[in-house]
Amino acid sequence: MFTDRLSVYHPKPYKVVEGDFHVAMGGSDDGDGSAAHPFATIERAVEAVRQVKGQRSGVTVCVHAGEYPTRGIRLTGEDSGSPLCPIVYRAYGDGEVVLTGGTTLRAEDFVPVPEAVRERLHGPARETAVMIDLTRYALTKEDWGPVYPIGAFGTEDKYDDHARGENCELFVNGERMRLASYPAEGFLRLDAVADVGDCWEFPEQNYYLDWKERRNHRGGTYLMDRETARRAAGWKSHDGIWVYGYFYHDWADSSSPIERFDLEHRTFFPKYVSRYGAKKGGLYRFVNVLDEMSEPGQWYLDRDRGILYLCPPGSLNGAKIEMTISQQSVIRAENVENVTFEGFTIKGTRADAVTVSGNGNTLRLLTIYGVMGNAVAVKGYRNLVSECEISRTGRGGVILSGGDRGTLTPGENRADNNRIHDWAQVYMTYNPAVRLEGVGNVCSHNEIFNSPHAAVIYSGNDHVVEYNVIYRVVLHSSDAGAVYAGQDWTHQGCAVRYNCLYDVGQGEFTPDGIYFDDMLSGQTAYGNLIVGVKKNGLLIGGGRDNRIENNLVAHCGTGIKYDDRGRDAFVGDGWAKAAVKSYETGSMWKRLRQAPYQSAVWAARYPALARISVDFSRPDDSDFPVNPAGSTVKNNIVIDRDGRLGAIRPDVARYSEVSQNAVYATEEEAGLIAGEYVLGEDAPARRDAPGFVDLPLEKMGRY
Repeated sequence: MFTDRLSVYHPKPYKVVEGDFHVAMGGSDDGDGSAAHPFATIERAVEAVRQVKGQRSGVTVCVHAGEYPTRGIRLTGEDSGSPLCPIVYRAYGDGEVVLTGGTTLRAEDFVPVPEAVRERLHGPARETAVMIDLTRYALTKEDWGPVYPIGAFGTEDKYDDHARGENCELFVNGERMRLASYPAEGFLRLDAVADVGDCWEFPEQNYYLDWKERRNHRGGTYLMDRETARRAAGWKSHDGIWVYGYFYHDWADSSSPIERFDLEHRTFFPKYVSRYGAKKGGLYRFVNVLDEMSEPGQWYLDRDRGILYLCPPGSLNGAKIEMTISQQSVIRAENVENVTFEGFTIKGTRADAVTVSGNGNTLRLLTIYGVMGNAVAVKGYRNLVSECEISRTGRGGVILSGGDRGTLTPGENRADNNRIHDWAQVYMTYNPAVRLEGVGNVCSHNEIFNSPHAAVIYSGNDHVVEYNVIYRVVLHSSDAGAVYAGQDWTHQGCAVRYNCLYDVGQGEFTPDGIYFDDMLSGQTAYGNLIVGVKKNGLLIGGGRDNRIENNLVAHCGTGIKYDDRGRDAFVGDGWAKAAVKSYETGSMWKRLRQAPYQSAVWAARYPALARISVDFSRPDDSDFPVNPAGSTVKNNIVIDRDGRLGAIRPDVARYSEVSQNAVYATEEEAGLIAGEYVLGEDAPARRDAPGFVDLPLEKMGRY
């Protein structure tokens, strides 16, 4: 298998290191923090470090094995280190050190549900369901809160009485329990749509431009199939039920409380409108339905009484059962410099697990799971997130934001050598494993797999996505890419290079591998291995000054697709016309005006961008930005059973260079070594794509 050639990660041994201060279970914050008299909390250690850091060449706090509940460890600027005095908080090395914001529930406090509840349940839950009274833990309605909206494209902010927040969750042995829903797995399909509601766009490219100024939009009327209506008729209560789904686009998830059901006519009425309307066949499911608790791992909370019902995933004896009540990050460092957190396991919050703003900080060897938000959110310069294990987040993995677009000063933040998988379990779209924002940040050598949507999303300038291994991603969307950026002529200078992408999409969902969406320009896709992508290995959505070179693309729906959607919109009145037809209102022109693309710094860095013409009377000018000009599609090798390079629009060939690409029906014809994506010495592809450079497979992945 070709994956055997990818670099194999060998975890480095974690050594015991003596520190300046120690924290241990059974310690006391009245102690001196020595190994003999350790502190009980990291919060106390932070105070101690603040008092001595000016007197030393570095300070290390060692935290001994155990689980440390916290309401949030806070660091501010006065807790910073310096290049001459770095501050390190690290696991001591004598066992797992867990920092949790979660509330532990005792297994012995769970009791069988009463018969009146049991009769409402289905499947295994009818026999095994248990319940617990949360008020015994001094928890109140304010602690667990209401059901909050989920979804990347929700419209809840448009309603005066909506509540903003993140849902509390339940975890058993680190695994996320699923709020009782129908169906228990997967989605239903809308049988029909009687009223799409007062939406922003419907049908596609038909915009209601005053929508953003108005509020409390009409929600709409959706129809269930007959079996679902019969099922809903059997529910003892319809109070508190929500609907979640992809009501029109499979990349736009949102949710809404149900205002009411009309089961005689198979209809339900969402309170919040779907931003893009709804369509027959749209995916949805009902959420927070006690009567549908059926399968192991489902739960329901009576939010008025504080009674939690659970169909346990197995025996609760000895199980670790936690609720995420806290809405604070477990670690929050603001305006901090030269601080390292190393070796901790972090879990148990409804917020992002770790948030850092500042410069020169390091997050290393962290294990993060069981949070509703992102694992790590970093903002600043020269910060590093390295060798972390991230999974089971409600949102994404790592967000890196830094750099200055005005001056093109790079942020130099890095997400490097991490293993990120099974994320975006609640907010299922546009919450990637790694997000890059700003200028000059890097996503490198990560292993990324198992998610419903994109693996890497970036915006801004001069980012680098390199040497990552990405697989089994975008499993629940077709109009999406494993590596995705788009919709701006000025987000230039980014490089996606030397990555391995394979097994992208599944079943009915047919996404793309590398996707430069909606006229994104000035990008490089070089030296990538792309195998088994359901739709396009590379999709270039009409942009300009893109370099698509030296990629090996095999067994995809289409190898390389480069369309002319910008020119077609401007000249041919195509679907993207709202973005480009008007200089005043077109989104692409607005974004161009917002960037200092003609400044000296920008002109030196992106000379082709500085030459952009805004003369609408000369739409054929190669410098008029709607034209797919200045690009190269060159020295790529494509293995396609029909012998096609892909789908390159004529205007792309007219305005850009498409040359020296080699296409073969089989790997054998190309001269690839059997079972590997490596060219033999006498491979025909070396002749047909003479500029092709062998891919550094051994450097891809973690190291």
